[in-house]
Order: sequence, then C-alpha cells, then structure tokens
Amino acid sequence: MRPIVRTVALACVLFPSLAAAALPTARPIRNIHLYVNDGDWEFADGKKTYIVGYVAWNQKFEAAPRGATLPPPTIPSPEIRVKVGDEVHVFLHNAGHHHLAKDSAFSNVTHTIHFHGLDLVQAMDGVPGVPAEGLPEKLLAGVPVGEAYEYKFVAEYEGTYMYHCHVDSTTHILLGMYGAFIVEGAQPKTIYGHTYDREYTLFFSEMDTRHNEAIREEGEYDLSKWKSDYFLLNGRIFTADLGNPLSTIADPKTVIKAKEGETVLLRLMGVGFSRDFVFHPHAYHMKVIGTDGRGLESPFWKDTLPIASGERYDVLVPVIGKRNKVCMSCGMGKGISIAHDHNLGNMASTGKYPRGPLTIFVVE
Repeated sequence: MRPIVRTVALACVLFPSLAAAALPTARPIRNIHLYVNDGDWEFADGKKTYIVGYVAWNQKFEAAPRGATLPPPTIPSPEIRVKVGDEVHVFLHNAGHHHLAKDSAFSNVTHTIHFHGLDLVQAMDGVPGVPAEGLPEKLLAGVPVGEAYEYKFVAEYEGTYMYHCHVDSTTHILLGMYGAFIVEGAQPKTIYGHTYDREYTLFFSEMDTRHNEAIREEGEYDLSKWKSDYFLLNGRIFTADLGNPLSTIADPKTVIKAKEGETVLLRLMGVGFSRDFVFHPHAYHMKVIGTDGRGLESPFWKDTLPIASGERYDVLVPVIGKRNKVCMSCGMGKGISIAHDHNLGNMASTGKYPRGPLTIFVVE
C-alpha cells in the first residue's frame, strides 16, 4: 500500500486541482428549529377547538430568543423545504402546553418527530421506546417538556414527504402535530425530470373536536368513540359564504391559480383516523408522476385519485386553453372550476354540506 500512497501524494503536489477533486465536498447544512406549542384553531363555521402543533419562531426556522413568545400552532404545521444533498439538522424543542385545563394529564407528555417516508436509522426515526445507539436514555420515551433533541440526516431523494409526532400517534397527530416535508431537486421547478410553472401542497386530514376538548380538559380519550366531525384541506373547510376569510377558497395556499398554457404541480397528502380522501378536479385530468417520494417510471392519468393516510402523490395538471370550436364545453380556458374530495362523507363537516375539502382552480 505504501507505493500507492506515495504516488497519490506526489500527484497531489504536481496537480493541485486533482487534490481538490479528491477531497469530499462539504454538504450544505440546513438547521431547522421546531417548537411544540398548543392553542385554539378556528374553522370557517365559527367553531374553535384545541390543537397542538409544531411551530417555527420565524420563516427561516431559526432558534427563538430566550424568553420569546412562540407563535400559535397552525394546521398543518409549517411546511419544511430542503434540497437534495442537504445535511439536515432538525432541533425539536418541547416548549410544553399552555392552554390545558389545570388537571389535564396531557401537561407533561413527551413528543418526537417522525420523518414519514425518509429511510432513517432508529435514533433519527422518532419512534419512542426503541433503544438505539446515540439516543440518550432520558429521551427514549420522547422529548420531555423543557428538553430538546437534534435529528440529523441527509436528504437523499427528492420528493414529497411529511413529518409528525410518533408518541401516542393517533392522539398527537390528529391534534395537529403534522406537516409537509419537501425535498426539492437540484433544478428549480423540476421534479423527477418533469418541469412545472407553479406548485401547491394540498394536505387532507380529519378531526374529532370532542377528542381535542377531552385532551384539553382531561388529557385522555376513548378512541373507540372517535367520530370525525371536520374534514380539512390545509386545515380549513369550505363554506358557501364566499367572503368568509377562513374558508378554503380564501387561502392563497389552497386556491390553485394558474394561467392558460401553464403546468401546475400538486403535492397531495393525507392524514386520517379511518377515512381515505379522494381528490377530484372537475376541469382537468392529473398526470401522476410520483408517489411516496419516488418518481414513477410509467406515469399515468387520473381524474379521481384516492389518498390513504400517510400517502403522498405528485401530480402535474396541464392548464389547457380553449381547445376547439366543436366541443363548446371542453377546455373552457379562463375562469373558475372546482376540485373537491369525492369521498362524499368528507364533504359534510358537522353533518352539513358543503363543508369539507373543496377548493378552486382560478385560470387567469
């Protein structure tokens, strides 16, 4: 081995550029700080309910200053974006629960982050109770109130993922502890080799507000009594009052805007207790190009796409203009069309229709 080492060393002296190329390239590092916080969430029908979620101190996900007041939680939790090849460091700070009843047993529960769809070793996987090298014993059951934990991994594959708590998963996730985790490719506005002009993340979920209030008041709930009363798209429901500021169609993250001739990427994902979600746009077919963080070798077309809890789909929607003069109703071009959950029970939050996951395409 010595002659080889000497030859390599001599080559590095004679050809410095080769020496630089032989050294490993430093990866970009993304530091992301997430804090557990709780509060109330209001729906477009005026109902408020208790939620728990992950919050970011600012849009850069920087560490909060000591003594800072954290922002209230949202549904879903903030969308995280990194790039393929990034070395990602996610710091989970369990800041506790501050809107519980005095005797609620939920006040001292632990939390974790599971990066759903990423292939990680146990110490970074966020599942409590499983011993793992590098995982402190005091954090084996999750991150206690007042403590923090650093998750470290490299974003290996581009695609659409999610993150959520894995402690008492049914309760913690459906209280609101979930969000989108997006790994962007090397080229802008490109995914799996396909290009697009705009993109939207549409997160479908469900909620039992009786469950949420039981956690607030007592800290526990008999999950055999679960009955979803709200079906959400990006945390909102649709209402027939088109001026309602809390409706899905008042949310710029949910209303799909485009121009004729553009291609829109939709990242579809779902989290549910027992329901599947079925996304159906009225005016367009969708080209399914990826699922669960992997591009498809053979994309396929759908106009009604079922989404099970935990699934993610990447679809492209070509926004066509007026196509011809034969079919007067085909490809109407500019205007508004609806897209909604075609599992029709999901369109009836609190038993009233239409109060569910409905949005619109606005073609300019």
